[in-house]
Amino acid sequence: MKILILSYDFYPEGKPNTYRWFNIAKRWVKEGNEVYVITADKNQYEAFEEVEGVKIYRTTEYFIGNLKYQYRDRVNNNIVLKPEASGKGMNALLKGFVRRVYDITWTNLYWPDHSFLWTFSAFPLASKIIEEHNIDKLVTASWTFSAHRIGDKLKKKFPNLYWLADTIDPFSFNAKVNNSFLYGRLNRVYEHNIFKQADFNSVLTQRIKNKYISLFPALKHKIGVNNNIFIPLEFDYTKTIALNTKTRLLFLGTLNKVVRSPENTLILFNNLIKRYPNINIQLDFYGDFTDTIADFQKYPELLNKYIFLHGFINKNEVNNVIKNADILLNIGNNNEYQEPSKLIEYMYSGKRILNICSISEDTSAELLKMYPLSKSISPNELGNEMVLENLISFFDKKTTIDKDSLQLILKDYLLEAVADKYLKFLSKG
Repeated sequence: MKILILSYDFYPEGKPNTYRWFNIAKRWVKEGNEVYVITADKNQYEAFEEVEGVKIYRTTEYFIGNLKYQYRDRVNNNIVLKPEASGKGMNALLKGFVRRVYDITWTNLYWPDHSFLWTFSAFPLASKIIEEHNIDKLVTASWTFSAHRIGDKLKKKFPNLYWLADTIDPFSFNAKVNNSFLYGRLNRVYEHNIFKQADFNSVLTQRIKNKYISLFPALKHKIGVNNNIFIPLEFDYTKTIALNTKTRLLFLGTLNKVVRSPENTLILFNNLIKRYPNINIQLDFYGDFTDTIADFQKYPELLNKYIFLHGFINKNEVNNVIKNADILLNIGNNNEYQEPSKLIEYMYSGKRILNICSISEDTSAELLKMYPLSKSISPNELGNEMVLENLISFFDKKTTIDKDSLQLILKDYLLEAVADKYLKFLSKG
């Protein structure tokens, strides 16, 4: 096959879409396929490079689109890999001014998302590549949804091109994607058009598929599910025996007031420690908690005694902190249609997993049903005495899971399974 992938985020960025599609692309190349990728240059990357056989083209977002990478450390949670050092003086004032103008004006006006200017440079390049290299398969990866807009235009120009629209994060029923007050109806109409025009649509979970079927019942036959991917490393996660008898819990990731708040976790452990004051536990948080520091500060009796906040650690250190933990802590987000890929890595370690739900329809709790060493606590159980008692029992458990059982549980999430399933979707045409 000759495959063109359109994804706003791609190598060398460390984002979920990059991890997913870069690894899939490399596998497809090894299997004898030609793979071309068009992505954004983010005002910092080379216009073209070939990495392990994957041909990567990067195009501009023009002046306004590039401003967010010149003057902002974050725009819509997209982290710039090499931000300029912040400082005082005119440069800092200019940066702050541009940031405020951008937030007040541009973020309330763009459609469908912050990458829409990329479509104007990506479309003509995609057309050229399709014609010059006789591309027969197109994959558009959303998020961002602008990739699907380009796919829609390409399908109209090249009607014989087989188009797979891959939706990781839903669009029309996600209020955080753009100004839904202005564009809510347009979002729904246009996403329906995408699902209709694409030859096939893939989504991340069965729950997302069911939601889309309820919205677009006539298109049920054009929607399939493909899972998060996980690429295991050979690593022994067995905890080193130590004299310290503390039960150590570990959280890895980013916390945010809106999307993933520590509030329920703090309430739960505050209740637990009040009921069992002699409990010997330690919670280590590694990641970015800047937005939620005030939440932690509401519990000074827990900080630096039971709860310890650390910064980011690099990938080489992650395996070691997982190894030295007894229980891995997951905090569910408030999006019932987003499945955290981190949980697959958690499961692969063979450790016990404690999941604190932010909402009743928690996707993490649903995913963890297949993992026997897990416990999920819903928002209405944070002060329940029986739940707290059972949590103590969970801490004391010494059960383990063998590698063969893990492989069986996670078989549909391994790279080869996900990559091959996409090829089956592409082979429908």
